[in-house]
Order: sequence, then structure tokens, then C-alpha cells
Amino acid sequence: MDVQLSGKNKEVQVIIITTQCFTPKIGGIESLMTGMAEAMANRGIEVLVLADGKTHEIDLKQKYKIKRFTGWKPLRRLAKAKYLEKICNSKNVKAIYADSWKSIEYLKKYKKKILVLAHGTEIPKQYWTMMLDLLRFKKNRIINSYRGVHKILANSSYTKDLMQASLKIEANLIKVVHPGIDVYDDFITEDDKKNVADIVGNNSPVITTLARVEERKGHIFVLNALSEIKEKFPKILYLIAGKGPYLETIKQITKKMNLEKNVKFLGWITEPEKSLILKRSDLFVMTPTTVGESVEGFGMAYIDASFHGVASIGSDSGGVSDAILDNKTGIICESGNQKMITEKILYLLENKKLRESMGANGKLRANENYAWDKKIIEYLNASN
Repeated sequence: MDVQLSGKNKEVQVIIITTQCFTPKIGGIESLMTGMAEAMANRGIEVLVLADGKTHEIDLKQKYKIKRFTGWKPLRRLAKAKYLEKICNSKNVKAIYADSWKSIEYLKKYKKKILVLAHGTEIPKQYWTMMLDLLRFKKNRIINSYRGVHKILANSSYTKDLMQASLKIEANLIKVVHPGIDVYDDFITEDDKKNVADIVGNNSPVITTLARVEERKGHIFVLNALSEIKEKFPKILYLIAGKGPYLETIKQITKKMNLEKNVKFLGWITEPEKSLILKRSDLFVMTPTTVGESVEGFGMAYIDASFHGVASIGSDSGGVSDAILDNKTGIICESGNQKMITEKILYLLENKKLRESMGANGKLRANENYAWDKKIIEYLNASN
């Protein structure tokens, strides 16, 4: 079924967002693409989102139109490209924003401005692995997809540098635009408050990690640190929000370390719950490493923490240094350096004044630079 847009052929300009990741699915890219659509619509722009998945009841409640695509992934992407071609031929399309190169691989490069986001995780590194031929094939697919686009919007300086080094893309084609973020305090209910109060209880201090639970996110470093500092802070609580392939392993390690009383696994949480948990947190910690081709391209979770006045501890992996200002909004540790990570967690937990100062710096930075009502201007200006 076609989505009915307002206006006729040349009367109303439309911005199309084509994405594999969109609400109600949970994740960093989902939040980014949903926030972009909402921010554009809030500025009075007519927006059409081409998204994966079955039509959801929330689709009808948005200020923008959503067209969903289901089925086997390759056929789904072809169907989406064909539908987009139809829209481009019948409507006044101002620009097309894509969540990654995969969403534009099958698109004809119309005389439309195509802007594609790059996150770092999808860019192949240097070819030293045994997967040489497969990596070359992937590299060629990416390069071919980028041909003819108006601009590539990299989420960090690291991602931009990686694209230049690995894909030989010219610097003037790439623009660094950090993702925007929304806070959902207006949607917090009394039930949300009670649930989070029950989770935290009378434990203190509280450390939180909000991330997909996979090996590279570095949960293990926080657990190792916890085992060393819990004697000094017997009521310390580590909240792990998220799910992923490493979850059962982390649970087993927690049990083996006798940390069950100090660690709670929350699974996926709602945006209001996330806000409340961060408000109750003393420190946000996520110390990622690079595992194979997987790397932290930016780290919106650190900006989430900053929005709520919480200092962060991260690592010098990928684009984290764009998200945390070292010794200003948090501390960046050497990736994989357990001793340093443990020392810095203890250091900030013991220095409340410094921790709160970093949190205040982060909150000011987040509000000035990452709120969607300001950030969307950067995305829109990139199409000029």
C-alpha cells in the first residue's frame, strides 16, 4: 500500500529517510534515525520514512509518514529501492537520508541529494585477516554504494579517518556530524519511578552501563574492578541494561566472582526508565575494545549520561574521544588496561566533587550541542 503524501508533484518538498533500523526496535541507530525523523517533522518538513519491519500501531501516531517493508533482506532492500524510485519520479524530493551504505546499495543515483550515515562499525579495517577475499568484496560493495552520493555523514572523527584510510574516500565528501539525542522525562510515569526505585533500593554508589551486551563493550572490565573495590564500597551496585550475545557469559562471570548482590541485569529498558536510572547513577562506565572488525564508532550512551549530569569513564577505542572530553566530562582510559580502569573508577567514586563537576560540564555540553532541535540543523545543512 502506498503512503499518501500531502501536496502534488512540485508543490511540497519531501525528505525521505531510508533505514533498516527504526522504532519500535531498540538500539543506538534506531534512536538516531527516529530522532532525526521527529526533529525534521517538528520543523514543519514533510518526511517519509522507509523502514524495515511490520507496520506498527505507533506509525499512525507520528507527525511523519512511515512505509514498512518485510520479507527476505535482499528482496526487502530491492523493494524499498524500487519504491523510492517511484517516489522520486512523482514527488519533489529535496534529499534522501540513509542509515548506512546498505540502505543505498540498490538505489539508482538520481539527481537527488543522497546523504548516507557512517558509524564506523560497518567499515572494514586493514586486510590482515584470513577473510581477505570476503573483505575485499565488502569493500567494493561499500565503495560502489557511495558513488554519486552528495555527502557521507560520519558519526566521529575516528569514522572519518577510517573511511579515508580503508576506503580511500576523499575528505571533502565526508562531514563529521555527531548524533543527536532526546530525553524523555515528560513521559516518566509513577510506575516507572517505583520500578527504578525498587531496582536501586538503598544501594550506593551506583555504576551503570547502557549498551548491547557484546564482548567489545567491556562489561568484563567493570566486573573485574567491582571485585577489587567492593570491600571499600560494600553496597556498590552495577546496573547492566541491554541484551546481546555476551549476556549469559557475563552472568556466569558475575556468579563466579560472587558479585550477584552487587550486579543487576535489567535487559532492554524504556527511554523513561533509562532517564530515571541515569538520574540515580553516580558514574557511567563503558570501556570498549576492538574485537575483530567490531569497534565503537562514537558512543551515544556517554552523551545520554552527560544529559543527566553523570560523569563517564570510557576507553580510547574507536570514536569514544569524540563523545567524552577527557578530564572535563569524564575520563578516557587506555583500551584493555584493567589496572587503569579500576583505578579511575575508584578515583571518581572517592571524589564526589570532581565527579559532579564533570557531570555538570557534560550536561552543559550535551544541551548546547546534542539536543535534536539544534543537532538537526547540522544534518539539514549538510544537504546544501
